[in-house]
Amino acid sequence: MASSNLTDTAAIHILLVENNPGDAALVRQTLIRAGQETWKVVQVEQLCEAIAICQEYRSQTGQNFDAVLLDVRLPDSTGLETVVQFRHAMPDAPIVVLTALNDETLALQAIRAGAQDYLAKDEITIHQLLRSIKFAIERQAAQALN
Repeated sequence: MASSNLTDTAAIHILLVENNPGDAALVRQTLIRAGQETWKVVQVEQLCEAIAICQEYRSQTGQNFDAVLLDVRLPDSTGLETVVQFRHAMPDAPIVVLTALNDETLALQAIRAGAQDYLAKDEITIHQLLRSIKFAIERQAAQALN
């Protein structure tokens, strides 16, 4: 990845942590169709890669990605532990769990573990995704002030 991708401040920078190529393409297409913002999407397929790239981004820019779209079924981590591990490594990054698991119990646990929102992939609309990303950014900013 070129460092210019990490330092372009005119865009909303999204880290997409998704190992399913079809789901990743769908998220990217949804953001493109939304067309309201300039999105810079960086995709990784494993939790360890997500943590590493977040640390690299922070060291280059002095800030976090604007939002992290985090699947909870990854090759190196599954379920609530994915959120817990990511939150431990990046305590002030805005997280939106984006997963195929439509599980209300897991959703509540993810929120308690530090995610700002939990969306089931098969039920997402463009409006929901945009709203969730923007609200996650605002919630995290509000938490940072307290």
